[in-house]
Amino acid sequence: MPNGNAGTFYRAEYKDLTPEQIMKDFEGEISINEARRFCEQLKREVLYLSEHYQVAIDKHTQHGFKGMLVWHLSIKRRDKEAIMDWRDLQDIKNKLVGEETEAIQLFPAESRCVDSANQYHLYAFMKAAEGRQPKIPVGWTSSYKRNDGLITGKQRPFDAKEK
Repeated sequence: MPNGNAGTFYRAEYKDLTPEQIMKDFEGEISINEARRFCEQLKREVLYLSEHYQVAIDKHTQHGFKGMLVWHLSIKRRDKEAIMDWRDLQDIKNKLVGEETEAIQLFPAESRCVDSANQYHLYAFMKAAEGRQPKIPVGWTSSYKRNDGLITGKQRPFDAKEK
């Protein structure tokens, strides 16, 4: 699998996008009304595929950040296996929403937890109402480069181009 190179993305579309097909995909576990709502949600998304990944972007996700434009990236491997390579998620974010865009991954309260697939979610903070690229006020405030003498921990080698 990739190690910081998620592949080349191209625009795609869902096939057989009907409530009836969604009910069939869920093996009858959801109602026709739920399938209709899900179908409408999928129609809003912009779908991208690479050799390894499928990413659906909802540019109209609901959130509580006043004045912010937040996009929801739903990410999964095409072979449906688990991801959890941070470099791949970073590369997907960079390629699809921009290198200077910041995104978060939410680890929800157990009461809101949904764990039904090897699917990962990033919430990208796009331009704010004032037109600036927002920075999320948590995390590192500067960038540390590899082998700069500040970081002495062990790190796996890069398979992709050196960052």
